[in-house]
Order: sequence, then C-alpha cells, then structure tokens
Amino acid sequence: MPTVPVQTPLNTIALDANVYAVINAIDTSQVIPFGDYGSPFLYYFNTDLKHVGNLVYTIFDRQTTLGLESYAVRFGAATTIREAIFGQWPKSQIDLRYLILPNVSIQIPTNGQVLP
Repeated sequence: MPTVPVQTPLNTIALDANVYAVINAIDTSQVIPFGDYGSPFLYYFNTDLKHVGNLVYTIFDRQTTLGLESYAVRFGAATTIREAIFGQWPKSQIDLRYLILPNVSIQIPTNGQVLP
C-alpha cells in the first residue's frame, strides 16, 4: 500500500494523510497545522485531546478568517484527515478554539487570486 505524504508542498496538512501521522507531525512541528481543501473554509488542527483519541479542528471562513466552529473527532487507526472532517466518524462540536485564524506563515489564496 503506497504511503500518503502527511504534508502538501506548502508544508500544510494533506487531505489524505493518516490522522496518527498528522498528530505526530503536529506535535513535532514538522507540519503547519493548517488545511486548505478548496472550499470556502479553512481548517486549523490541534492535538489537545489526542490523549482521549480525538483530533481537534476549527473551521474558519476563508474571506474573513473568523472562526466558525470547532470539533473534536474520534479517529481510528486507518482514518485519514478527509474521513475525519467529511466522513461519518463520531464528532462533537466543542467551544470555539480560535476566534481568528492563527498566523500560518503561508499566503492563503482567496477567490480571484492566483499564486505563482
């Protein structure tokens, strides 16, 4: 089975990366805990609840970068980020972790913007 990279070329979290690998990469500062998956939303991840088997992510509005909602999602051994966010894995809405998107040291494209 081919190994899916944890990060994108921008060093952000790849959509099809394994959740365990992502958690390890976040905890060791090998990846920016951020995901841009081509929707009107941006995702910021943290590992605050990994000890209870949950990955935490906050959804932000792309245009305003304001936090909309945060979730703790229970993950399994083979879970990908795609499955954790968009799949049917058990998740709970939790208190909003971030009001404004933390600084992610990359340029975030908006509608009509082209990056070289």
